[in-house]
Amino acid sequence: MAVTSEKRNVFVLVLAQAFLGAQMPLVFTVGGLAGQQLSPNPCFATLPISQIVLGSMLTASPLSSIMQRYGRQAGFVIGALGGASGAALAAWGLAESSFPTFLAGSLLTGIYMSSQGFFRFAATDTASEQFRPKAISYVMAAGLVSAIIGPGLVKATADSFVVPFLGAYLAVVAINLVGAFLFFFLEIPKPVVNVGSSGGRSRRELLATPRILVAIICAMVSYALMNLVMTSTPLAVVGCGFTQNNAADIVTAHVLAMFVPSFF
Repeated sequence: MAVTSEKRNVFVLVLAQAFLGAQMPLVFTVGGLAGQQLSPNPCFATLPISQIVLGSMLTASPLSSIMQRYGRQAGFVIGALGGASGAALAAWGLAESSFPTFLAGSLLTGIYMSSQGFFRFAATDTASEQFRPKAISYVMAAGLVSAIIGPGLVKATADSFVVPFLGAYLAVVAINLVGAFLFFFLEIPKPVVNVGSSGGRSRRELLATPRILVAIICAMVSYALMNLVMTSTPLAVVGCGFTQNNAADIVTAHVLAMFVPSFF
């Protein structure tokens, strides 16, 4: 039964990473271009992407607490609903030509980005010690599929409405609403809470641990470089006279390079 459960959970999370994960390369492709369209100052064009990252940072700790108390399933469904709400609000901002509304929607989109970061860890919750490395690799490798689906949806939907990029954000709403049902097939038990425990280490104690501090610094640097490349590239590509479809192809290559190492 344990083997069946561990493989079923990994399969669900692989599908979630491939299908729901497609929204991240999508919004990273069109977010800056839409921001440039709405912003009163071109310098603020990439602010919507910054809002997504900020939303992810602000909700990581609350989502972790929710999963600790109510289980992974609840946290992932909240993440998908947050992504749907954010995309819907961003679509409204595009329809109304409101940059502040678009920024607010981008901030909410960060809820999904935060929840997606827990997929690979959830894959190990019910996995045996021997299966855990493969479970993580399978979930991460599913990002290869999202790298194709997301930019592909940009090509199919970005100009499907009179308002540019409106169709892309409506597609994100649909992805989240449909994808949320995947998590109802997860069979990950709620974590056991030790009544007599002290609640674990404080944030100060965690930051004082060299291994954790190094991991945080590496994540900060790598994510900063990734965001720099992914946010500026679509603007640079279109600014040089190429199409947004060309920008989508380049983002696909970028995301493929992010996940191909998972096989090794």
